[in-house]
Amino acid sequence: MRFVASLFCLLLVPSINTGQSGPGEIRFVETSVDLRADGSAVVLYAVQWAVLRGEMHGFYFEGNDQLSVSMLDQNSYAIDAAGRRYDLSISQVSRGRWDIVLARGQGVSSGTVTFFIAFATNFATAGYVAPTTSPDGRQLTVFNWSPVQWNEARNQDHYTLNVLLPHVLAPGSDARSYVEEQQAVLTERWVNDKFRIDYQRGEADRLRLVFHRDRPGNEYDMRAQFYLPAEWFSLAESAAGTSGLGSPLKVNLMFAGGIVVLLGFFFLVVTGKHRSMVAAHRGLDDIRWDTLDWTPPKLVLSSFRQPGKVCKDLSALEAAFYLGLPFKRILSAMLDSMVMEGFLAVLSRDPLRVRVVNQPDKKRLDQYERLFFESVEDDRRLSQAELESLMNLAVENIRKKAWDCDVAATKAYYQDLVADKAKEQPRGTDSDWYWWYHNHHPYYTHRYYHDRDPFSHETDIPATSDHLVSGFVDTDLMTAINVCHDACHSACHSACHSACHSACHSACHSACVSGSSH
Repeated sequence: MRFVASLFCLLLVPSINTGQSGPGEIRFVETSVDLRADGSAVVLYAVQWAVLRGEMHGFYFEGNDQLSVSMLDQNSYAIDAAGRRYDLSISQVSRGRWDIVLARGQGVSSGTVTFFIAFATNFATAGYVAPTTSPDGRQLTVFNWSPVQWNEARNQDHYTLNVLLPHVLAPGSDARSYVEEQQAVLTERWVNDKFRIDYQRGEADRLRLVFHRDRPGNEYDMRAQFYLPAEWFSLAESAAGTSGLGSPLKVNLMFAGGIVVLLGFFFLVVTGKHRSMVAAHRGLDDIRWDTLDWTPPKLVLSSFRQPGKVCKDLSALEAAFYLGLPFKRILSAMLDSMVMEGFLAVLSRDPLRVRVVNQPDKKRLDQYERLFFESVEDDRRLSQAELESLMNLAVENIRKKAWDCDVAATKAYYQDLVADKAKEQPRGTDSDWYWWYHNHHPYYTHRYYHDRDPFSHETDIPATSDHLVSGFVDTDLMTAINVCHDACHSACHSACHSACHSACHSACHSACVSGSSH
């Protein structure tokens, strides 16, 4: 799931202002998640800014994708390089976007200022924590989430994700040895390649996972995906009757302990970092990243993929899923084409309403286009059930076609195909895919010359994460995409996550990132 220039919007992307226009620049970001057995959590961001010019007051925070965010204002604050503490003023300026500023008009004109932002949420409700099954029938829980992306972060020293799990370690046991011997944590191979990973005995003796990346660069995607024993969680009970976090009072009572735990941990880390700049500090090795003995977890998932095998019969829309275009972005492209062909007209954008202008020859539309058109034909709008049906149809068709194909080779094939189809006016962006999709469509006649933004309706599409994400992890759907988790987890889980990452992880992550200091 991006912070604003525009986390989160995560993922694939219209043009984003990444210029150094604000007074600050990010030095590091550390995100900690206090994850409970029912999927509820407290999330705490520690974001350190260096003041480069003028006076810095704050920044914008957004791009949390499908997470429902309940800000814990009283547990959020900032500290400058001299150790002075500031209260924060947090105001929601639009849906999913907050303005985080130092309270009472205060500002910092030199050195660094570290912001601590806390909020309560539920990863299970959002679909980022869900039950799944390994190829050998082992019941697991998958965690698949990315903290927000940041602009003004070209010189960021590191990005770290800490996940404090509900599992309590036995007294005297070593966290790393326990994970290794019990194979308690399984990851995708790309996670091992992407991060330094460590296992630690965290607060209250709970197992903590650490994912660390040095010099991540601007707008870095910190997505981590790993699998844990299902018995560590009680998701079935909470998912059945939970529609939200409840009142602010309930949220604060429920997560007060988590906030104390996380704030204590971050205070230790950040205080240690400040001290390390001026003098050696006893015990500093406990919190310095470069001295950790990183031990990547083992992946013990089987694969039915055939190396080098390419699936060459995906349609342009299926290829978009496979290449990772966000679901909303794909829908916007379909809508744009139907508007240009004179089939539909947009009546309003918020909420999105359309009307039929001319009936197309539905036999000349593909199955996704027909379903899309029929979804708006009857009531002029897109419902969640209709969007989910379209998404699930794409998932099932891709599964049938590409379940045993080499994901990397197939991606490379379609990347090359897109480049070849758009070679007349290449842009090196998602617009190249749209050039292929629209200009090579056997039915469409109005050519696209980069004269409009086919993704302009991306933020208007009423896709909510709960329906879209749950669609991939709901137990009932496991039967439909059985090969994903029962026959060849690696082949189809990777393929489905690649093909449907747009709908699963990035439904809302295509146009917003955090940052934009001011």
